[in-house]
Amino acid sequence: MKRKSVVFLSVAISMMFASNVAAQTNSKMIPARQMLEESGFVSEWDAKAKTAVFKKDGYAVSVKAGDDHFEVNGKKIKFDYAVCEKDGNTYNAPVIIDGSFYLPDNELMQAIGANSSENDKKDENILDLDKQLLKDIEGISNARELGGYVNTEGKKIKSNVIIRTGKPSDGTDADLELLSKKYKVSDMVDFRSDSETQMAPEPTIEGVKNHHIPLNIAGDMSKLANDDIKQAYAKLMQGGDRGELLVTLAENKMLPTPKMYGYFLGDEAEDGYRQFFDILLNKPEDASVLFHCTQGKDRTGMGSALFLYALDFDDETVMADYMLTNEANKAIIEDDVAAASKYTDNAETIELVKAMSGVNEALLQSVIDEMNEKYGSVKGYLKTRIGLTDDDFEKLKDMYLE
Repeated sequence: MKRKSVVFLSVAISMMFASNVAAQTNSKMIPARQMLEESGFVSEWDAKAKTAVFKKDGYAVSVKAGDDHFEVNGKKIKFDYAVCEKDGNTYNAPVIIDGSFYLPDNELMQAIGANSSENDKKDENILDLDKQLLKDIEGISNARELGGYVNTEGKKIKSNVIIRTGKPSDGTDADLELLSKKYKVSDMVDFRSDSETQMAPEPTIEGVKNHHIPLNIAGDMSKLANDDIKQAYAKLMQGGDRGELLVTLAENKMLPTPKMYGYFLGDEAEDGYRQFFDILLNKPEDASVLFHCTQGKDRTGMGSALFLYALDFDDETVMADYMLTNEANKAIIEDDVAAASKYTDNAETIELVKAMSGVNEALLQSVIDEMNEKYGSVKGYLKTRIGLTDDDFEKLKDMYLE
């Protein structure tokens, strides 16, 4: 029983670490004065107080040097958990660069009722979740295909040849039958750790070959659990409410970082994704490959990104596919918030809990940037580390594109 409890705790913490901060995604640090003045705001600078104030149509945006927030009509806007980058540096508070205040664009524009920039609109609308969801799959979260995505050569992925999901063990009997008969899944790739598969074994589906490729992105996170987390988990195991555990994890900042995502550049991930591409290259004709982890977010998201880059998709499409998880997991996020709200009304804690089932653009981008720096491009990484050849790339295109 003791070993089982340790496995449960490890899985619970691992799942939370494998989730990403999504509450404020796609933020870019921008010069506040330039953006606001272009929108008709009038700026004032109080040198003594080191405060900038921008006013227009009943809105007053103020930001002060040294504060961890900016204000709109007196309301504090914090973005501690939005990973905003500028010139390779990461900021989680207002910052002065070259004499200008820089703020996160999405948070600022939402606060003043403005729309996102045209580029942001393009990114948000580049893919349509409604077209990608497997709508007849009821029990498996984040279940969607990549069919219809158009690459830089104008070719699109065939329908029902590549599918990404959360863990299929959540599926109903009808779901599993659909995967086999309608979606013609021949190979199912499971990126979960050994402890995760012990908790929720991979289902056996007629005609489907299971491949377990463990990618332990979170490591043994049970070692990082403090007494508060252990007590909250013990209560959950005794029939308690999961909301208390969610709040405890959030309050203890048990959150992923770009350093954790560096796992994807390591030897274990390299070996795992090499096996993944071997499966992709050898699937039967007129069949599909399904790949997943627990929530179909991080390990699955990285696998999808590598697959898309191998087929010459652009950065925007790769990132848009990754970010669709936030829409696909909307109900899960809302359920987590409802559970946590029974135990706290702290807005920051709720935002962290809200984020635990989502993804954050900056985390995937940190891996892409390092691959670009070290290998010239993600395809360079695929050639150098994964071992894909030009012939492999052409074969993948022949198999998956039309």
